[in-house]
Amino acid sequence: MGSFAIIMPVFNKMDYLNQAIDSVINQTLDFREHIELIIINDGSTDNSSLICKQYKERYPNHIKYVETDNNGPGAARNLGCKMVSEHSDYIGFLDADDTLERNALEKVDHFFREHPVDLAILPIKYVDSKGVIKDHALNYRFRKGDRIINIVEEYSAIHYYAGGVFIKKKLYENNQFSFVTSISYWEDALSFNRYLIENNDYGVVADTAYYYRREDNGHSLVDESWGNKARFNLLDNGYKKLIDLSLAKFGTVIPYIQYLLVYHIKLYLYKKNSKIFMASLKEEERKRFIVSFINIIRYVDDRIILEQKMNHYFKEFLISLKRNGWPLKRVSISKNHRSDKIIIKKKTYVGLGIKIEGYYSSEFDSLTENDCIYIKIGKKLKKCPKKEIKKDIKIWGVTVRDFKHAGFEIFLPLHRLNIEFYLSKNGLIHKLNEFNYYVRVMNKLTGLFKRNKKEIKYGQKVKNYEEESIMFTK
Repeated sequence: MGSFAIIMPVFNKMDYLNQAIDSVINQTLDFREHIELIIINDGSTDNSSLICKQYKERYPNHIKYVETDNNGPGAARNLGCKMVSEHSDYIGFLDADDTLERNALEKVDHFFREHPVDLAILPIKYVDSKGVIKDHALNYRFRKGDRIINIVEEYSAIHYYAGGVFIKKKLYENNQFSFVTSISYWEDALSFNRYLIENNDYGVVADTAYYYRREDNGHSLVDESWGNKARFNLLDNGYKKLIDLSLAKFGTVIPYIQYLLVYHIKLYLYKKNSKIFMASLKEEERKRFIVSFINIIRYVDDRIILEQKMNHYFKEFLISLKRNGWPLKRVSISKNHRSDKIIIKKKTYVGLGIKIEGYYSSEFDSLTENDCIYIKIGKKLKKCPKKEIKKDIKIWGVTVRDFKHAGFEIFLPLHRLNIEFYLSKNGLIHKLNEFNYYVRVMNKLTGLFKRNKKEIKYGQKVKNYEEESIMFTK
């Protein structure tokens, strides 16, 4: 049975520190026999130091504790690696607000004894403030069980987080693995992938978990970090570094690095992030940021962008930037009507009928004032009266989708609720889908009769259903 050194940087995590430390102590692998915990207090100003010292007193031979100035997690992890005991075989990394599944170290030990690889990772599961657990989007990599992934063969199997990473101690001793300290953000992703560019293989350890705490109160450190100008420097000091390393090793930017870059750089396009980030930059800094962004995305093939799981207007925006630069000149990508849908925004039951308000939505385009939505009732095609909607989607101040002309409203009698929606655009009409509203309406009205036990008179408003979205897809 192998022995582990778990390195934990701590910076103001007093509320979660006990859970993190206990998750190491309570492993199925015996703590006193096979584990040492190395805690680096990276300049905490809360009561984290008191908690750490209490655990150190309880386990003086198995917990190492040191206090430093606030040098960042990369420097803290490197210091922890220097403190690893001679008897430890493996080094693992755990953040002070995260936890390990009880069987994590036992699973990692078994994995390393069975597989010829020097670095392995655990599945990441998000835990919100209510204790709800969700899988990370990249956990599909673990569905085939324990195995070795080659990044050249599986270029979409990216990884960029230090928590839950385990290495054989010899990697650090032989200067094959260490953490970057020149940047304060994304240093773990740069460090991990710098190693992978040179070595190509990493292991995935299934049937266990690394629990990543994800605050959902709107005031998390992740949200606040978007106002930090370290994000501005990341393009040149993080993304470009990986590009240069790939070019030096392979003579090209390999698909794995391309996929990783798009997977992460898309975060700059999200409304919440970009609003905070762009506001933190001066005008000249914004211009330089956009130039750097374009220089990065030009190393990425269109197919890598199109393969990403993100809204189509993000893909279109990236490809347009890549081809045409800034200011943005939109590049139209082939249209697929399967993404077209009608969103029912509001429905109001009135007497023996229903008023429907909604809008047309598409991944690919917006409607103009000349485009029309039709509804087919029986054999008749009826134009839906338009209703202007004040809704659009902007990226960096550029409108990429405008719903102004997409809205409609129509009143339908209850005996005419088996309907089909159609779109007329550029002289062509295509069907969106059909929908039988009659059954739903009858069920709802029947329920109302039973609950209220009183007659609903013609012309009386029965119930108003706000914000119910019903998608019609082809």
